[in-house]
Amino acid sequence: MAQLSSFRKRGWLPVAAAYVVLGTACHGGGDGGSATGGGGSTQQAVVQGTVASGNAVANAVVTATDMNGKTARAAADANGNYTLIVTGLTAPIALVATDPSGQVSSMVSVLAGLPSAGQSTVANVTPLTTALSSLLTQDGNAMDFVTASGTTTLSAVTAANVRKAVSTLDAYLVNLLAANGLSSSFDPVGTPFVANHTGADAVIDLVAVQQQGAATYLVSKIPLPNGTTQASGYLNLSTTGEANPPAPLQAPAAGFSTNFSNLSTYLGALPSALTLCLTGSSASACTAVFDASYKDNGYTSIQQYDTDLSSSSVSLGTPSIVKIAADGSNAVIRVPYSIGSGTALSQYSFVTTVQAVSSPITLPGGTQVSWDIVGNQLKYDASVETRITRRMFYDNYPNGSNSSDVNFYDAGVILNFNLSGPNATNVNSALVTGPGLPTAGVYMTISAVTGDNSLAIMTKQPASPPLAGTTTPSNTGEYRWSWTSMSASEPFTPPTKGFWSTTNLNVTQLPANGTYTFTLYNGSGVQLDQFSVFNATPPADSTLGAQTPWATLGSDVLANFLSPTGPEAAAIASVPVDFTAAQNQPSLYGVEIMTEDSGGGVQNFAQLAAGASSVTVNAPVCSQACPFLAINNTNDPSYRVVQLRGKNPQGIRFYDNQTYRNSASAPNAS
Repeated sequence: MAQLSSFRKRGWLPVAAAYVVLGTACHGGGDGGSATGGGGSTQQAVVQGTVASGNAVANAVVTATDMNGKTARAAADANGNYTLIVTGLTAPIALVATDPSGQVSSMVSVLAGLPSAGQSTVANVTPLTTALSSLLTQDGNAMDFVTASGTTTLSAVTAANVRKAVSTLDAYLVNLLAANGLSSSFDPVGTPFVANHTGADAVIDLVAVQQQGAATYLVSKIPLPNGTTQASGYLNLSTTGEANPPAPLQAPAAGFSTNFSNLSTYLGALPSALTLCLTGSSASACTAVFDASYKDNGYTSIQQYDTDLSSSSVSLGTPSIVKIAADGSNAVIRVPYSIGSGTALSQYSFVTTVQAVSSPITLPGGTQVSWDIVGNQLKYDASVETRITRRMFYDNYPNGSNSSDVNFYDAGVILNFNLSGPNATNVNSALVTGPGLPTAGVYMTISAVTGDNSLAIMTKQPASPPLAGTTTPSNTGEYRWSWTSMSASEPFTPPTKGFWSTTNLNVTQLPANGTYTFTLYNGSGVQLDQFSVFNATPPADSTLGAQTPWATLGSDVLANFLSPTGPEAAAIASVPVDFTAAQNQPSLYGVEIMTEDSGGGVQNFAQLAAGASSVTVNAPVCSQACPFLAINNTNDPSYRVVQLRGKNPQGIRFYDNQTYRNSASAPNAS
């Protein structure tokens, strides 16, 4: 019999709280199936199903929580199939599936009723069941059902409410369901399926649940028509969204099914073939995997595009589709990877473009495919990614807005242009336009900060391209379009700077397809080139920061490095950083130290090993000494920031800035 517990905490459940059912799990078997205990005679109530998100989630941990906070737990097999004994639980229940590799966000399923002793029922856990569960909540967060402070409790999980949510979901997906041979009354929770990229699994492959802060959406990976906003084209996963659903997603174009089927075969075979290429084990593998015209961000070698892929210990995870063309002829994919025993698949990933080809390709091992990697075909090393930042201050000096430094969250995009990248020799500045940016765009130019080889958003935005010799004291490519103070009694007022929006942005009104235009200029202000960059991460607002667990920086770092009286307050060449990670927080991959005074700044980055709780960050190597700047001299106003960096499975960056400014005259660290 499953061991039960009434232990319930914010967003997580202890391993000791439930009995783990190991071994091969059964699959299928709807209401009315029989179930016995391990001894073969005890009649047990059993829930079983499949955990999948684009692919089966191997070894997923499935935890059931009932209305009294009691829990039971089971582990899925390599195909994502699980069997869970729920004897002793009281309906309704929420099932939360977590991926031990960290490649997939936690997913949720709900059951309004439970099987009787000796019976079984199916409860899949997928993005579709997570969407259904979210439709029952006020805030779009299905984890509310297992979170003590959640705004919605399991009392909302009634048979009538679930039926209504299923109807809303099916109406939105009706054309995708029909294209994959499924009924317009498809039940994503109770219909058995196999994670093989057909039928229900194909629908799962083509949608994603995106938690963006103020709204959570079920989004289509097939682009919506140009001009469609998120709010008008995506299903808002909340009780509000359920009451005002958008029009159904369009049916896939002719030829899509064949291309998608071939793509699914290709993505399954890609990791092993690409690994043979990256590790130098097979030159023929490289020829088979990469198109002759391959180029990503100006690089014709993927190991230049992402230098971590040069590691001899690189190990690739299962690729996922970010976006696929309406006819299925090309797709943007995200590939997770690790670079040795000290790293995890959840820490690293790269994004590239694959395309259907006319002639079959034989991969090492004999698998025939009709796709290859062509890359994004950009000439320059440029990218756009969504970012959330928590900014904590350990001083009370007035900032550039003449208000005291307060703790707050902000969100926006990271605009990156690498001045050391391909074809960037004569680039002096760039004007970037796109979703969420000012109508006129933002100018970026060379930073005065040592250790920064990227264009930075100009603190004071000019009316025309800056000329040669112009630098900006800013060291950031982060445009901030949304902010939320951590204290209702201490509002945050953004400084008047070029990388801050003047008003909080409503990201629901952003286009569903986020593309940004970079216009490059030389030192004479003459246009050199113009190109577009796709943001492969979903947009988000600052309220997502408040919904996210964050690490706790070590008290020794605060006392030693972020204090003007600490033993590391003077200029220093090496900084030890330690922290305590939070449960279910975005996977941490590195630490950045940033210091700045009126004359410029010094910064550097260090990678984190998987599961590590400390790292030493060294100052950059220059032609002369380049230590991190001091904060113990008020005659030299300066700041220091310790930034913990993480990312979630959808690629959104989470930056945790712990800051000390030693004077009201110090540069603004917001």
